[in-house]
Amino acid sequence: MLKCVIIGAGPAGMNAALYLKRAGIEPIIIEKDVPGGEMLKTNKIENYLGYESIDGGELALKMKKQIKDMGVSIIRDEVLDVSLNDMFEIKGKNDCYNADYVIVATGRKPKELGVRGEKKLIGKGISYCATCDGAFYRDKEVAIIGGGDSALTEALYLSDLCSKVYVIVRKNLRASEVLQNRVKARENIVILKNVEVSEFINDEFLLGVLLNDGKVLDISGLFIAIGGVPDVRFLNNLNVETENGYIKTDDKMRTSVRGLYAIGDVRYKDFYQIITAASDGAVAALSIREEA
Repeated sequence: MLKCVIIGAGPAGMNAALYLKRAGIEPIIIEKDVPGGEMLKTNKIENYLGYESIDGGELALKMKKQIKDMGVSIIRDEVLDVSLNDMFEIKGKNDCYNADYVIVATGRKPKELGVRGEKKLIGKGISYCATCDGAFYRDKEVAIIGGGDSALTEALYLSDLCSKVYVIVRKNLRASEVLQNRVKARENIVILKNVEVSEFINDEFLLGVLLNDGKVLDISGLFIAIGGVPDVRFLNNLNVETENGYIKTDDKMRTSVRGLYAIGDVRYKDFYQIITAASDGAVAALSIREEA
């Protein structure tokens, strides 16, 4: 019998595990991929207190080591279904688990642009992760779609590799002033506002994009950074209250189902940052300690 199962090993899930373990409540983490979540796709993090600058993968490894050293188990499995009888029953691809409490910390998957032909060009010119795939486009012209912090961070990363980087923004930039100033200072970054991609130009691979103002960009790579979509289909049997696809919680991270908590990018809130995800994890763990 497990006291608490955490689904997802991003900063939210790992910090929840740390706080639970310190409170004397035994957690296990179930993660279908590599621990770290979206941090693994981030080249440089400069807004996490305690580090002036740190690679996302390095920060993820530090978090993982800290909780592993405390004796927290991270199990590689994918959760398919969660049901509730006397206690929670978590069905994974490889095994089944029981717990008194469940914390959902599964984050978001990248949002697709929705232009015809997008899926068939993934890996053939279209990517959702500049850190993962940017090196394939060294000394070539590329574009990134999005105006938030993530998009501009990736634009800066790509500008060190590529000959030119177009930033395509549907309206105006929403990123922090620091990032906007850095982007504007790069000679090989061109910002295109109030435009959208209406068509992909391609044969087997991406050759360019047609914008809705009629302009054609001859690019080899297109990176899409327009936010994410939470995947919570494994909660269908619990009828959890959601908003715009995100799980609704109160200020203690409690969902509409007693004993079920949601933290990080999977829950409905105003700001999605590593620091706020970690904070959510701490709050959920402390709330469970009060209730247990």
